[in-house]
Amino acid sequence: MKNTSRPEHISNDRKGIAKWFSLAVLLIAQIGTMGDNSGLSVATESLISELGASVSDIAFANAMYPMIAGACMVAGGMLGLIWGWKRLFQVGALLLCTSEIIASYTDSIQVFIFIARVLSGFGASFLIPAVLGLIAGIYTDKKDRAIAFGAVAAALGLANTGAPLIFGLLIDRFNYRVAFEFLAVWFGIVFLLGFFLDKVENQKEKISFDFIGSILASTGLISFIFGLLKIPEWGVLSPLLPNIHILGISPTLPLVAFGIAVLFILIKWEEKFEIKNGSCLVPKSFISSPQLKDGLYMCGIVFFVLGAYILIGITYCQLVAGYSATDTAMLLSVFSIAMLFTSLITPTKFANISSRKLCIIGIYLCFFAALSGALGTETDSVNVIFYGSSLFTGLGCGIIASQASLIVTAAVNQRDAIQSGGVQATSRNIGQTIGIAVLGSVLMFSLTSTVKSDTENSEIISSQTKEQIEDISYIPFSSDKDFYTLISENITQEKDYPELVNINKEARKSSAQLSWLVLSIICLISTFTLTKNIPDYSLSKRKS
Repeated sequence: MKNTSRPEHISNDRKGIAKWFSLAVLLIAQIGTMGDNSGLSVATESLISELGASVSDIAFANAMYPMIAGACMVAGGMLGLIWGWKRLFQVGALLLCTSEIIASYTDSIQVFIFIARVLSGFGASFLIPAVLGLIAGIYTDKKDRAIAFGAVAAALGLANTGAPLIFGLLIDRFNYRVAFEFLAVWFGIVFLLGFFLDKVENQKEKISFDFIGSILASTGLISFIFGLLKIPEWGVLSPLLPNIHILGISPTLPLVAFGIAVLFILIKWEEKFEIKNGSCLVPKSFISSPQLKDGLYMCGIVFFVLGAYILIGITYCQLVAGYSATDTAMLLSVFSIAMLFTSLITPTKFANISSRKLCIIGIYLCFFAALSGALGTETDSVNVIFYGSSLFTGLGCGIIASQASLIVTAAVNQRDAIQSGGVQATSRNIGQTIGIAVLGSVLMFSLTSTVKSDTENSEIISSQTKEQIEDISYIPFSSDKDFYTLISENITQEKDYPELVNINKEARKSSAQLSWLVLSIICLISTFTLTKNIPDYSLSKRKS
């Protein structure tokens, strides 16, 4: 049930355009964090050539940010209450600025991963909860808050397209170091702009930081996230890599189970800590409010769909359809413009529609996006229907994102609403991780199974090649060139290569289509299971 405790005083008396100055600063910060996260993927080739990084190093560098950020964002939400939200914002910006400087000038991939990317994760774990907390604190009017959260959702779509483009241009024109220098300047400006943010008054009572809870939250979330991310690489039960196992089974499920167990212990610890100190990392209201839980589900499902779309759609376009960086940017621009459009107009033009109905509409649009992806996938390319996956994903995610934070903050009192930025951001990371893990597993296991079964049933392929294909632990989703390299290293009968390539092409198409269909089913089920407690009235109407 919604807590109606009187909110703390907020010192925000700006009017007209001036009252949106703080929002503009927060959007610049939000775009920067997304740019840091998504822009790294464009620098892969440069990092390999200039720092001698391996593919495994690049994968680890990409995973480091969401692991650290996702694990520490809950603690960041509590630190905002203790330090003040402006200070948390500026500390986060300063850490990110420092991380980009280190990334720009280091000549060691290990320093890049374990110092620059770790600092980046810590910076995001402060800055992102601060952005969400400041919005909840500064914009207390329902209409203003709805517009502000809608603008943040639009910024996510804009950054997902703009960051790789800008990174790519800077790398092509100069080098990857200039791209990270650009981000360092960006976050330096964000730090300075933080001095001019509207102030959210600090809590009067003294708040004790929950160190033990922070350790439990970080340990549990890192184990859970890392375990899920490694499922496509390590396997679910049977280990895909012979030297990575625990008592003969894949480490992924033990890691996930350990993470869940630690998070369960965290909840029990938080109950006692809140009773004793009056505040904690995860207030009881976060656990007991069905509306808040569904709001967090909506935060997560946006990034679940985005992660799945990039994993299935963008990967297929680049590896199979031969999309260049420019082609990919054009496809992403369809998504970006669609998300920008619905994120901005939903809180204003559709303010009379209930939040629950809007979320259901958004999920249905994601359902149609998945169907478009399946219908638009062809053996060696994608057809025009495939662009529907980008369009509907952007439209649907924009609508859901415009409502998700509103649903969360409307479920609790003002102090808890401001603190909820940490758990909102964590739910995004978990949603994206689950999307990548689930759909990545479907993609990989389906591909491997289909290639092996079609090879076994082929009347053309020799029995020796069939045995050798069966001995390959898993078939990675790859381009024709990379698949040819794989079979040339494992298959001795060269006469079977052309037929194996054809089998892989068809298996690649069917596994991608199956992944899209699984996503569509998950979306359909979500409309019934994850929206029950979302208010059946509008959360965007201005207070009377």
